[in-house]
Amino acid sequence: MLMRKISTILLAMATLSCVAPGRSGAGPQPHQIVIDQNAAGSTVELRPGQKLTVSLPGNPTTGFVWEMVPGAGSILASQGEGQFSAASTGASAKLGAGGIYRFDFVAVDSGNAPLKFIYRRSFEKEVAPAQSFEVTVVVGKP
Repeated sequence: MLMRKISTILLAMATLSCVAPGRSGAGPQPHQIVIDQNAAGSTVELRPGQKLTVSLPGNPTTGFVWEMVPGAGSILASQGEGQFSAASTGASAKLGAGGIYRFDFVAVDSGNAPLKFIYRRSFEKEVAPAQSFEVTVVVGKP
């Protein structure tokens, strides 16, 4: 009986968390929207004051890091430097394994702008990035 209640609660929580980020017309948006590499090429809609977190996979032990390309500063305020979290479970938790880079922003003004990141070695200035990630951010009026 207890396991059935726990399963029901977990199912309800999972259902509530499956709202597509950045979509309007589906009721109130959450205060924070989290996107990952699967959002590349999409448009993310925010309201002023709403938070946006970008999570991208990487491995700094290879010398590669994600860097934000200037461009969205007029509508988004960065909430500090990007943070790296190493994988914490399974085979990927080994020393030197990859993890997730996390970048936090707050929408500060209405408008639209590209939010772009490149994955490269900072000491290889003349080499094209190994990867890139870009979304269009649209901040509407409150």
